[in-house]
Amino acid sequence: MSEDRQVTREYTGEPRDRRIFIAVAAIVVIAAIGLIAWYIHRRGNTTTYTGYDVVKSKQLSFSAVYGMIPIKDGVLRYARDGVEAVNTAGETMWNVAYNMANPVADARGRFAAVGDSGGVSLYLLDGTGKVNQVTTDHKIVKVAVSANGETAVLMDGGDENDYMTIYHIDGTCASEVNTKSTVNGFPLDVAISENGAKVVVSYAYFDGDELRSRLAFFNFGDVGKSYIDGLVGKAESVETAHPDNLYADVVFLTNNRVAVFGDRSVLLYEMEEIQSMKPVEISYSGSVKRFAYSSDYFGLLTEKQDGGRIAYSVSLYDTKGKAVEQRELDSYYSGFRIEGRDVILYNDISLYIYRVKGNDKYKGGISKTISYVYAIDGRNRFAVISDNQYNEVKLLTGGETR
Repeated sequence: MSEDRQVTREYTGEPRDRRIFIAVAAIVVIAAIGLIAWYIHRRGNTTTYTGYDVVKSKQLSFSAVYGMIPIKDGVLRYARDGVEAVNTAGETMWNVAYNMANPVADARGRFAAVGDSGGVSLYLLDGTGKVNQVTTDHKIVKVAVSANGETAVLMDGGDENDYMTIYHIDGTCASEVNTKSTVNGFPLDVAISENGAKVVVSYAYFDGDELRSRLAFFNFGDVGKSYIDGLVGKAESVETAHPDNLYADVVFLTNNRVAVFGDRSVLLYEMEEIQSMKPVEISYSGSVKRFAYSSDYFGLLTEKQDGGRIAYSVSLYDTKGKAVEQRELDSYYSGFRIEGRDVILYNDISLYIYRVKGNDKYKGGISKTISYVYAIDGRNRFAVISDNQYNEVKLLTGGETR
């Protein structure tokens, strides 16, 4: 006859028993801490906030800015008389004074560049306050910055000549390409990869009476040395579903993925070294009012007529062009950003934040005039920038809004 064997053992306080007890207790404590952390994280990722508190306000340097761009740990604010970097605590990390009629800027990570559009002044910023000033040979059109500080500059040379020049952070010239408007078209935008080796330029040109777009893909690394002027690919709007599409904005979503935003569709190119032959094309109805992107997603804020009224929506895609979700909006938002899994929309007086494929984080008015918003802690603290004021806003689940 078989018999179940049950073994019980009394804790005697011997060294071996003490080690077993300590090990079991440690496992229980670690499991409890993990469970608590998971609950807090999950609760923080699903909470809908209904109010806010302005916990800090601080005056900033410039009262009339041309624009603001995200940088590492904060935001870059640039104006006609200078540029400053503000961190998540509202402190000025560095600033540089200059005098420009029409500043254009770009930033990636801690590096930034500001140029005088229509002029020849270019400031290359290394993220510590050190600046290298360059006087360009031709009038500046656009600038684009890589993650290692390489800066691509589009320039109008006049007499049908245009230039795309890459500068090292120290101001020396790394590469230069000369194009002719009669052959390539008029330059509209430039994008540079994270590693600074690849560049894409968009052009507009007339085909008879029709306006068309053209893209030029450059590689200035080892692969590009086998090509004339590093030109490793070209693409035409006539090759797409929308021949008259004007591709005015070009960005590198990742080091190898290029997004070209047009008024009728978006093109996604794979560019590990050279241009992929056939892009992913995403067409849309209505007109694109804003676009935003991160390393994981890109989004389009579109406007269209719907039964006699104007309807707005946000469509999100992953970097391969797969649709993630679409949200209908009840009003227009002039500001549109993606940070992590948060989609941030705002206008002068309203803020709407929702989670990608999740619920709303916050939707409501803000007592401060809103010019720009960025996350502070990834949960419920955000920086709300007015024209000349930093405000740290803490979202609340209840209580009065202050």
